[in-house]
Amino acid sequence: MTFNKRAALRLLAATAAWAALAAFGQGDYPSKPVQVVVAYPAGGGTDILARIVTRELDKAFGQSFIVINKPGASGVIGTAMVARAAPDGYTLLIDTGNVTLRPAIEPATPFKPKDFTPVALLTETPVALAVNASVPVTSVAELVAYSHANPGKINYASTGPGSPQNLVTELMKIKAGVDWQEIPYQGGGPALNDLNAGRVQLMFSNPVTLMPYANTHRLKVLAVTSRERLPALESVPTMAESGQPELDIGFWNGVVAPAGTPAPIVARLSDALLKIMKLPEVRAALLRQGSVLMPLGPEPFAHYMAEDTARWERVAKTIRYKPLQ
Repeated sequence: MTFNKRAALRLLAATAAWAALAAFGQGDYPSKPVQVVVAYPAGGGTDILARIVTRELDKAFGQSFIVINKPGASGVIGTAMVARAAPDGYTLLIDTGNVTLRPAIEPATPFKPKDFTPVALLTETPVALAVNASVPVTSVAELVAYSHANPGKINYASTGPGSPQNLVTELMKIKAGVDWQEIPYQGGGPALNDLNAGRVQLMFSNPVTLMPYANTHRLKVLAVTSRERLPALESVPTMAESGQPELDIGFWNGVVAPAGTPAPIVARLSDALLKIMKLPEVRAALLRQGSVLMPLGPEPFAHYMAEDTARWERVAKTIRYKPLQ
């Protein structure tokens, strides 16, 4: 190839790159409504977060950001749909950590972290350990001692193998040396109902969903898995304070796009989301949901996702998790 031909090709490539930046980087995006997929039913914690955030994105961009609920297979269906979507910025996913958790424990999951571009980490959601009021304990230490003295008397609720409740509880079983039996349910609502009724004795769940029951003294919330106490549950100690430092576990909530989404679009979205996370009304709403605010841009979010994948791989190995697929 002659020098002139190589120079012409370089010029052509540079022109195309600048054209792409001009198209995607300024006021042209978004020029139509943006789909924001939630891989869970309406009304849950992720859905609430998505609606808080998209309301502010509407204002920031003067364009509609529409929440699309695509539940099924513990979030796999909606997440896989976004992995296969066109990388043009018009399909986004607000995720609860499925992007990193599922492939780490289920190698046959139809997506991998590399199938997504990190846009912005928003929050972490810890889980809280609750027992039915009939269990004669008031702390994690007492629960562990009671479990040792009464083997086989504690059943715990989960939404099935590989669910957050299953993974966290099985990890605690190993760390605390206790013998609890799993009772799987089709969803968190039925599981919580049976915990409240005393048909199961123990459950890890979103702190906010537990509060109405705890306030009526039908449940006792013993600890949260966050690094620090939650403003919504200031009287409840952390797992570390309760003698279980290995149970410092949160499930991230953030925005990702299909891999290959142009960097200028990712930057525009990330900047807008990080500004939204500074709004007092947004911060207050998320804290009321029991969330830990953790706003991060694309690069630190990518590092976070890599660390989270490695963490769940370690958890799966520790609890000897057997993949379902």
